[in-house]
Amino acid sequence: MPKKASPRIQSVSLKRSSEGQLLLLWGATEKEIPSPPEKGAVLTPQDSKYWYDTEYAGWNIEKINIPDSPRDGASGKELIYLQPGDDHPYMQQYAATIEERCADAGLKLRILNSKWDEKLFDDNVNMAISMKPDMILLNPEHQKQSSSWYKRINEADIPVIGGNFLAENEGHKYLLAWTGPDDWGQSRLLAKTMADQMNHKGGYAIIQHHKGNSSYFARTWGPITELNKYTPDLIHLDSRIGMIPSEAAAIVEEWIDTHGDGLNGIFSADDGEVMQAISEVLKKRDREDICCVAAGSSRMGLEHIMQDRLYANSFQSPEIDAETAIQTIIDWFEGLTVEPIRYLPKYIVTKEDASEFMYKRFQVSSLNMEHLYNSIREYKWRACYNFFGDLYEKILTRRVIPIGMFQGICLEILTGMIVIMQEDGLSVEENLGSYSSLAKHLTEDQEITSVLEWLNDLAQQVIASKLSKINKKTHIQEIVDFIDKNYSTPMSLKSLSYDFSISQAYLGQIFRKETGLKFNDYINDKRIEEAKKLFRGENIVINKVALQLGYTDPAYFYKLFKKRTGMSAMEYIQKQSD
Repeated sequence: MPKKASPRIQSVSLKRSSEGQLLLLWGATEKEIPSPPEKGAVLTPQDSKYWYDTEYAGWNIEKINIPDSPRDGASGKELIYLQPGDDHPYMQQYAATIEERCADAGLKLRILNSKWDEKLFDDNVNMAISMKPDMILLNPEHQKQSSSWYKRINEADIPVIGGNFLAENEGHKYLLAWTGPDDWGQSRLLAKTMADQMNHKGGYAIIQHHKGNSSYFARTWGPITELNKYTPDLIHLDSRIGMIPSEAAAIVEEWIDTHGDGLNGIFSADDGEVMQAISEVLKKRDREDICCVAAGSSRMGLEHIMQDRLYANSFQSPEIDAETAIQTIIDWFEGLTVEPIRYLPKYIVTKEDASEFMYKRFQVSSLNMEHLYNSIREYKWRACYNFFGDLYEKILTRRVIPIGMFQGICLEILTGMIVIMQEDGLSVEENLGSYSSLAKHLTEDQEITSVLEWLNDLAQQVIASKLSKINKKTHIQEIVDFIDKNYSTPMSLKSLSYDFSISQAYLGQIFRKETGLKFNDYINDKRIEEAKKLFRGENIVINKVALQLGYTDPAYFYKLFKKRTGMSAMEYIQKQSD
């Protein structure tokens, strides 16, 4: 059966191809969601569950008026991006990446910039609604106000995606999906890193983000509530808003004067210019003993780590943040499953690996090859797909792998699959191709994504070959059965490949081998035959029949019907009446 929308919140794995293009994979890891606080529980802001609906906004919430995908692709669609402001490097790069990816996908983009003005943002929401685009991407600096913006867009029947700044829990009712950093999760990890470096002793203070946005709450109360549990002896001295470098510098000066040697750690909401101002004060005041950590992973922040001005920061790339939002929009237009939340990966960067993020060196963790081989032996095609998803995450998250190391891993996988074929007395060349062609594919294709898809396809073919030998239904036969039962539902080769966890190219190839027809010919034949039956009824409305059979464009149905029957739909109906 195809995938259903996952009840778990998904995280994003990422890679950078040999050409430097960012690529993404969903669902390789998941964020664990704890149980909510008991009803009537009396909580204070120092308790993590006090912030439950803020930290886990969008989790298990009932959606309202969510439209169905047209399933016809993103090209030519109109997208409006509602931008909070453009004078911060992160927002500048986020917008630039959106422009680049929209151009690649054929999306017609318009950006409405609110210049950090809540009233102007509200006006821009109204303007966007009046323009009636195919999709709106909204990045709200004001978390609480965002619910009304999302609601108004939803009530106007315009699909809306939230990005970057987290929406309020209520606002998630109206969203197709939200994408962005797991700011709370990152802040908790970063706070624990700071505490460990401080040997769980002394006092710490927090330079906060602008008040009202999701980062203000995540980067203030995430550290405070986490450290209350993790190391209760650590003292929270103060928290102040300081996203303007000069203001942050003045605050740190005051903290040093007030707390003296009692100030041992600083958690900064920004690792760039704000952290630069903090480090200059610490150097001037001879307090470089203070452990500093900061949210974000800008190039400036990585340089601070390498120069010992900053102990750690949290991985967060504006390119990947924007890439995730646009890929989610593309997926939805294609009719693919879109999870309610897509987080960026969580990772804390220290001096040990800052240069790897800066210069993109790489190493790979160990793999459980036997899990893959046992999945093939037990005909578990979904488990094979998940193995390659996990492999994708291990190899491609955060760094770049030397192609020789990657090919060595793939060769080991390929060799194991050949051994499994030989165990059952199956011909490798008849089922997978010649040994020389397999080796050539592996050595000549240096694009990680396509190689992993190819290996997954080979694993599925091994399973199909083993099932055929014992006369059991194969993977492709399950897909054909699904199409036969659901051909009136809008579907494409791409959406089916996603639903059944195999590549689009491989599905097209084995579908034609199984049925003797290309996918489009097969499904159109099914639909046209059903149309003929429906046209024998009474009070026929041709447009309704077209929609009923899965054609979103009636004009395309008219053209197709005439091409396949030799007469127009109206002529066919008239002939039946006569």
